[in-house]
Amino acid sequence: MFYVYILRSSKDGKRYVGMTENLERRMNEHESGRVKSTKTDVP
Repeated sequence: MFYVYILRSSKDGKRYVGMTENLERRMNEHESGRVKSTKTDVP
């Protein structure tokens, strides 16, 4: 099973759409800054 998810930046309101088989692992990757497009220090 795949999950499609949408994250919205609290900083600028931009949205990120992703897809994964393991939602818990993927959210941990986003929260820890291991995903370039959702890192807090990306301009």
